[in-house]
Amino acid sequence: MAPVATSYHKQLENNCKAQFFTIGNQLKKGLFTLQDVGDYVPGNLMVHDLITNSNTYMNKSGCNILKHSREELQALGPTYFTKFFPKEELRFLNEGLQQFIAKDDHSSVYSFLQRVRPDSSCEYKWYFTSSRLCCGTESGNTNMIMHLAIEANALNNLGRKLNRVFEENLFISQNYRKFNLLTTREKEIIRLIALDKSTQDISDLLFISTHTVNNHRKNILNKLEITCISQLVRFAMSFDMV
Repeated sequence: MAPVATSYHKQLENNCKAQFFTIGNQLKKGLFTLQDVGDYVPGNLMVHDLITNSNTYMNKSGCNILKHSREELQALGPTYFTKFFPKEELRFLNEGLQQFIAKDDHSSVYSFLQRVRPDSSCEYKWYFTSSRLCCGTESGNTNMIMHLAIEANALNNLGRKLNRVFEENLFISQNYRKFNLLTTREKEIIRLIALDKSTQDISDLLFISTHTVNNHRKNILNKLEITCISQLVRFAMSFDMV
């Protein structure tokens, strides 16, 4: 049976997703490498290659849980998935991930519950996993997806650890719920507003009417609960939209 999701756990899950969003941004900006941060993140951090359908990176925590070295996990190739995850659940999980990947939205975080075990002698454990697309080549093509898995029963403790590790990113934690409400088009318009584009400029660039642009602006301000452009610019900069 899947863990029961209380409102408190939902809040913790949202916080974990926000912190994972921050990790992705800091990696993207080159503030540190995956190897630098991987073994210090509270949880199991891994990267999968979408081209070869294989595991290309796993931090120490994940290796310990699966009882395999990074090299052994890489050598498994696509059989990595059938070895550690229930076969009957893989189709459902893959459908959700494929839909997320198809959107090609690097600013989004996709989360789900999954069961994992190192071998048939152990019971499956539930993990809350968050995923984010990342570029594996200099051309900017999306061919990697990064996952952060946290044991569901440990969400309380790890949520507190994540808060301590990323205290400086409190604004993102507090506003991630609002960010998640935005549509792709609204994010695009926020970016253009932050770049000091006028309503007419946005209308011309996106091939939509000025009336539609103004409606989007109104919806954005309502969703973000802000009243001025300076607040919107801060929001855009914090969430790496500009």
